[in-house]
Amino acid sequence: MNHTEQPEPSLPKVGLEHLTLRQEPLSVFVAAAAAGDAASVCVSVRHPETHDRRVLRETVSRLDDLGIPIAMGDGFLLGPRTGLDVLRRGLDILRDMRAPMANVCAYEPDADVPRDLGATADVLGEFCRIARTAGVDVLLEFTPLSHVPSLGAAMGLVEQLGLPNLRILVDTLHLVRAGEGPADLRGIDRRLIGYCQLSDGALKSEGLAAYLDEANNDRSIPGDGEFPLDEILSLIPHDVTISAEVPLRRLERTGVPPEERARRILEASRRFLAGVRPRSMPAERPNRPGGRSPAA
Repeated sequence: MNHTEQPEPSLPKVGLEHLTLRQEPLSVFVAAAAAGDAASVCVSVRHPETHDRRVLRETVSRLDDLGIPIAMGDGFLLGPRTGLDVLRRGLDILRDMRAPMANVCAYEPDADVPRDLGATADVLGEFCRIARTAGVDVLLEFTPLSHVPSLGAAMGLVEQLGLPNLRILVDTLHLVRAGEGPADLRGIDRRLIGYCQLSDGALKSEGLAAYLDEANNDRSIPGDGEFPLDEILSLIPHDVTISAEVPLRRLERTGVPPEERARRILEASRRFLAGVRPRSMPAERPNRPGGRSPAA
């Protein structure tokens, strides 16, 4: 489908995450997003081409021509020893992309390393304050592959910090791999959910190594797996961006080109989301003492 054509009005909008095609040049990613009629994109600040200002300008210009906004910048990795200069450089790239949100993850795939929420909180709080001066909202992504291993841990950290530009990113794969699901979503303040990455898969994983490979390389298209996606998505506030994060190495290896992979992923995601009962209330932030509305 040419991106100038309008999508079917009955189908909801779905974005495309950079991880879906993370090894492709930005020009290929943009073309694939257009081919799949993506409503928005997420671009990783860790992709080598985002550090080339000419390529980044061309990418943003092409997306502008297509009418596809960059909803979020991914790739901000936090740790107890993370240098703030590294994070500031990522925010500089985000500014050039005109992306309103930065996704952070306290990545730690080694199961033998103790999870350290306290140290993560210190770095995250400082990053949020820097991001706020740049007019950027921050999304905290939880995953058992990080120092913030679950939705419950993320919620506790966000409430502890109480910062007006900090919300939670819900990745359906990580939610299920954390042993959580719809019941856990019902138990939190869903106004603190700021973004949703959508994929499917088997209910059970074969261990940390298999989960890491699945997350980075080979997920299932929504509707093709066993996740309780209909219940999960019904609890995501209706004004929150839903964006497909579905790397498909198995299709890549059989020669299916990026544009066709994106088309299959996005068409299936829209069809699935259209069948979900109405989603919950808008994600208007609760008032906090001394706070303000998050950056637009």
